[in-house]
Amino acid sequence: MMLFRDRMVQIHQSYGEPRVIYSLRNQLERNHIESRLRVKRKKHLTTYQLLVPSQDAQKAVEILDCYKKELEKA
Repeated sequence: MMLFRDRMVQIHQSYGEPRVIYSLRNQLERNHIESRLRVKRKKHLTTYQLLVPSQDAQKAVEILDCYKKELEKA
């Protein structure tokens, strides 16, 4: 839990099924990076945004890139 409110930045956005974004969020939690999920619904389109504190953004992007590469190999 963060004691001070920090600016959150978006590191991933997806549409439709939330499985991918939940998987990415779990990967960040395993690496001790706090994240928030923002869900926006407009008519028939649902958008999922994964947000992290700005100070952790670079590390989070690196972790997610490695995770995506592992998934592509499988």
